[in-house]
Amino acid sequence: MVAISLPGGPLYQLKARDLSGEGAGIVVRADSNLLEKIEVGQELRARVVPPRGFKEPSGHYLSRVEHITELQEGPFNGHMVVGLSFLKRITVNPNRFKKRR
Repeated sequence: MVAISLPGGPLYQLKARDLSGEGAGIVVRADSNLLEKIEVGQELRARVVPPRGFKEPSGHYLSRVEHITELQEGPFNGHMVVGLSFLKRITVNPNRFKKRR
């Protein structure tokens, strides 16, 4: 799973189609608002939670959108795949996610 949070927007939790130490291909519905908010070349923060059995990559990364491509066949036919490259691992302030009182 790859979670993407854009400034002023919701948290997008997306299925990783391809996952490696260099990047990920994430599956996005063709009508998702995310596609209106991103573009090729854009840098964003992504949190990677690998499936069971995978040790890497995991954590928070500064990423770049490399491509946005329509899937033509398979179980996600008609969806889009967003190709992300992981530029560098980043640290996130853990207090950022605590509830405020």
